[in-house]
Amino acid sequence: MSDPGVGVPLRLITIPWSHYCEKARWALDRAGVPYREDAYLPLAHALPALRAGGRRSVPVLVSPAGVLRDSTDILRYADTLVPPERALFFREPDAACADVEALEERFDLDLGPASRRVAYFHLLPDEEGAFALMGGSFRSLDGAGAAPPWWFGRGVFRAYYPVARAVMRRAMRIDAAGAERSRGKIRAVFDAVNERLRDGRPFLVGDRFSAADLTFAALAAPLIVPEHYPVPFPFAGLPAVLRELIEALRAEPAGAFVQRVYREQRHRKAGPPAGG
Repeated sequence: MSDPGVGVPLRLITIPWSHYCEKARWALDRAGVPYREDAYLPLAHALPALRAGGRRSVPVLVSPAGVLRDSTDILRYADTLVPPERALFFREPDAACADVEALEERFDLDLGPASRRVAYFHLLPDEEGAFALMGGSFRSLDGAGAAPPWWFGRGVFRAYYPVARAVMRRAMRIDAAGAERSRGKIRAVFDAVNERLRDGRPFLVGDRFSAADLTFAALAAPLIVPEHYPVPFPFAGLPAVLRELIEALRAEPAGAFVQRVYREQRHRKAGPPAGG
């Protein structure tokens, strides 16, 4: 597919269940911009990302604006494709604009790595749960990513998975001590969001949906498993301790906020660019 009027293919390289990739995917879906999602398993993603001009991490977006290597950069690119009054980052240089940017950055730096580490810490030992997540992720995608790679069968997966698990643990420092530190960061972020929502506001900043809302919801998703997350998480098959954590966080105001934002905003379009 291509960006209308530009003729340059938009290509989003992902690990499909990655919450950072979901953050980018959501922004593009909201902007209504056509793109092709090229989805890969962990480790297998690195070479395509590098060949596209990115780093070893995903998401990577090949766009008319160049190669975007960071989910926040992709959000800002998506903002160029929607009416200014519907932009994820507020355009007015005021306190609300600064608040959105500060929250988005905090969620990106603290919540994203922490929720990933805690989720993987509990999931990686469970080979069957990992297989259900990975296989289901590919089947959930439309178009080119609609099915797992041809070699994604149980025999090959069982040979591949121990290597992938070891590399992921080392690269993301997934161990008991790291998971405990990450739970502390998650607690701090959820406490801050719970306090912000205490007055009944519908959004984290101002009176409309912003990058703060999208980023919090997407990066908290592995620990909330919201119903409208586009990649299915096999909740019933998750380890018991992870299910207990998810259920506890869902019961908090911040957890309910994630579920509501996914229900009300995940498939809502921002509208065409002004004058477009």
